[in-house]
Amino acid sequence: MNYNNIIYLKKELDKIKILFEKKEFNLVIQKSKAILKENPNQAIVYNFIGLSYIQLNEIENALEIFLLANQKLPSEPSILCNIGIAYKNLDDISNAKNYFNKAININPKHLPSHINLGHLENNLNHSEKAADYYLKAYNLDNNSEEVLTYYILNLSARGKFVEAKKIILELNNKFPENTKSYQLYSKIHKYKLDDPHQKLMLSKINIPNLNYEDLSNLHFALAKSFYDQKNNEKFVHHTLKANELKFKTFKDYNFKLEEEQFEQIKKHYENFHFQNHKDNKGENLIFILGLPRSGTTLLHQIISSHSKTFGAEESHVMSDFFIKRFKNENSLVNFFSNELVDKDIYSKLSDEILSKYKMYDQDKIIVDKMPFNYKWIGFIKILFPHAKIIHSNRNPVDSAFSIYRNVFDSPGIGWAYNQDYLTKYVNLYSNLMSFWKQKLGNFIYESHYEKLVTQQVNETKNILKFCNLKFEDSCVNYTYNNIPSRTISVYQVRNKIYKSSLNLSDKYLNYFPFLNQIKKKAP
Repeated sequence: MNYNNIIYLKKELDKIKILFEKKEFNLVIQKSKAILKENPNQAIVYNFIGLSYIQLNEIENALEIFLLANQKLPSEPSILCNIGIAYKNLDDISNAKNYFNKAININPKHLPSHINLGHLENNLNHSEKAADYYLKAYNLDNNSEEVLTYYILNLSARGKFVEAKKIILELNNKFPENTKSYQLYSKIHKYKLDDPHQKLMLSKINIPNLNYEDLSNLHFALAKSFYDQKNNEKFVHHTLKANELKFKTFKDYNFKLEEEQFEQIKKHYENFHFQNHKDNKGENLIFILGLPRSGTTLLHQIISSHSKTFGAEESHVMSDFFIKRFKNENSLVNFFSNELVDKDIYSKLSDEILSKYKMYDQDKIIVDKMPFNYKWIGFIKILFPHAKIIHSNRNPVDSAFSIYRNVFDSPGIGWAYNQDYLTKYVNLYSNLMSFWKQKLGNFIYESHYEKLVTQQVNETKNILKFCNLKFEDSCVNYTYNNIPSRTISVYQVRNKIYKSSLNLSDKYLNYFPFLNQIKKKAP
């Protein structure tokens, strides 16, 4: 390659990189293919094409281009790693592991492969295995913002709060403008008066050029610190500011889509005869669902402490199925079509979904606590008539209050940061659950959070009986079990049940008027 061609190639690659960052993925593919005609051995160009296909959810095309690149450049770790990423997106875990390890065998210090192996195990809730890979990644590069963050999240999930705090402070020092680190710290820290970490956050609040996301992280963390200190005025101030800023990050959010989806669901199942769709499937599945912050994590820890179960945490199996099959979770037109009436199709779909759940554990009952699965109860009933569904039913005012003072990793829940939308969403959810209860009756077990907290042993026995599980002391003593938790409740579930969470919202009704609106409509 002559000098002029090198200069030309560098300029074109810079342009492609900019296009990729701007998410102009179709243009990236077009321009990259043009470059390959003259430079067929450029690994970075193949990677740009493949990664663009992944972003466009065209995983098969991505895999094809990566495998072609591998033929030309069989010893290139980045390509091997990206083949692994493609297989991971196709839920082919075996091949994904194989290619990540191939990359590491060629280059033991290939950081992305270690990280992706960590992600793979983490997604299967195999937190201890994930920890090994994240630790290796940390030892390879403890100056990587990405590596530090993932290592922190893994430590927190496993209840290693002291170690997590240490790494968070390391992240603070190395990347002072990473406000996510302050929010992560606040989740696992109990603030006292004159807390130095609170003072540190207050000193950062006026950092220039912070975007809405960064500022909201700081305000959520500060709100948590003042909540711990029982400083209501400052807690309310920072909570309102945090939500105001966070909601601004949802530029194209349309609440009408939420309303339409709930209506579509009820409309479809209103005259549906579930008894016509029977199959002996689902006996190894337990679904825990309900509003966020309703006690789903607590139920998950209790049931997953049983010797015959495996806790999958907030599994995305159901939601990913809809997104991948129908492209858009909010568009249910295709889902509610006549093609799904055929029993053979039902059987095929149930086998497909079951295979995803078996990746967690082949032999145990899988516990899926994704709260939003309440949308898919009808679908679950059809495909898995022997599955167990447990509805975590908490005082909706308490749930709404807890939702509003927390930040979530889920990208699509803009309603959580807007008082009006949150009020409306709680109502939509309540109406839908009443609909399911009327349609399906005993298929759903109503676990009242308040009853679980005040009558733990008795309610635990009732829940296990519903799940056809014998009572085990481990389910009551769940805090002693090493079950990972990656939710907002990561700190709370490491402690014994406390009754102070009951009617917690009552003292804040005057501070947040929207809570009174929810209270008026509460059953």
